[in-house]
Amino acid sequence: MLLNFIPLLPIIVMLCVAAIRFWGVAIIGVLVWAMFEGAVRKWVLPGFQSQLLLVKDFILLFAYLGYFISARSSEDLGPKSGTLLFLLLLEAVYCAIQLINPNSPSSLLSLFGLKNYLIYLPLAFIIPDIIKDRLQLRKIMIRICYLSIPIALLGLYQFSQPPTSWINQYVSHEEGVEAVVSLFGEQGEGDFKLGRARTSSTFSYIGGFTTFLLLSVPLAASLLLGSIPKRRTLLIVTAALALSIGGAATTGARTPMVVFAFAGPLLLLIGGWKGLLPFQTALRFAVGLAIVGIVTVSLFGTAFSALEYRANNSDSAVERVATPITEAADAFKTSPLIGTGIGSNSNAAMSIIGGDYLWWLNGNAYEMETARVMQEMGFVGFTLVFLPKLFVIFLVLGHLRKSKSPLMIAAHMASLIFVTVHLVLFTVNNPTGGLMYWTIVGVSIAAFRIEMAERRSRSQQEFYLERGYPLGDVALA
Repeated sequence: MLLNFIPLLPIIVMLCVAAIRFWGVAIIGVLVWAMFEGAVRKWVLPGFQSQLLLVKDFILLFAYLGYFISARSSEDLGPKSGTLLFLLLLEAVYCAIQLINPNSPSSLLSLFGLKNYLIYLPLAFIIPDIIKDRLQLRKIMIRICYLSIPIALLGLYQFSQPPTSWINQYVSHEEGVEAVVSLFGEQGEGDFKLGRARTSSTFSYIGGFTTFLLLSVPLAASLLLGSIPKRRTLLIVTAALALSIGGAATTGARTPMVVFAFAGPLLLLIGGWKGLLPFQTALRFAVGLAIVGIVTVSLFGTAFSALEYRANNSDSAVERVATPITEAADAFKTSPLIGTGIGSNSNAAMSIIGGDYLWWLNGNAYEMETARVMQEMGFVGFTLVFLPKLFVIFLVLGHLRKSKSPLMIAAHMASLIFVTVHLVLFTVNNPTGGLMYWTIVGVSIAAFRIEMAERRSRSQQEFYLERGYPLGDVALA
């Protein structure tokens, strides 16, 4: 694996050096790259799939370095969140202490685990220094909707192809071992006699695709509810909503559908609370939902049927919802007080240690994020990891409560849904989840700071206008 880095070293070094100078561009580039990284790993450079996974992390580290050593803009949009910073510092200190956990099977695995837990946390505080005005924020939100259209369409195409097709391959957790494609739905004929492939689109795994869809659907719905897009952009956002919902059906995952079912009424309630639902807006939203429903059923009817079949032949929804709690409780009972070591149950554990059995876990390998963190970090570490995530929900809710601008309300609504469901969904053992989660936290903080700065500016203008000062002279002064 290390030798395979040699051909990529010149490119990696060049990108890392550039990231120090252009840290803002580098971070935005990493976010865009994350949406298409899986496509490159699966179909363009499969021989470098492990190395490509780490490239964005190297670039981020150097971008962080550039951020901290650069002369950042002196424009003060207001504070970020001192409480969140304090909680994340506590988490970081405990994660660092875990490097000397005697239960860990490997120091290299512990370093990899440390990376998984901490690498994306700074984004919550750096993103607000990248997004500094509402025009920039709106542009980013709309462009995510633009990107979601080809990503969802690729999922539809993958669903239409046989599971054995090259387009449906996944990235393997173990280098040199071909990943087995997951299937769902009723048995068909010919190439589909065992069912349909669960799609991953441009992402490496199903989890990355569903994470993106859990962002794109609430975002598109929030923009429509806030009457943000106009004319052609309105059609784009509506198409993004329809295709993203349909794309979620092709993954065979039930979680997105459950989230969307709860998110719809929640968005309407929040919209009514924040005054976003006058008659014209409500009518537009209803028409948009009708169009979305017709388009989605037309394009993705077979996918919804396959998903329904899987739901009816798997564990119940109640059991699935309770799994993060029950698995975490089991992990608490079976794991050492200080945990089995940071990263000891990560997806790359067997690739780093070697072999085909996680012997250091004594047969207790858990699936859910909550249980994995409890097993690796112990109860104290579990608390320090999930306390910031719990605080983030209240932080975003506070931003939403104080916000009055439709654009900012839309940003906070989408952020609130995303961070709430990711209280228990993967942000540590899913790189896409961690990257998007802490970016969304940063977006909510950025939106709040921008709106508060605008209010202060208006208050100052009104103060001087009331006293007869011309704004031009005040600006010069």
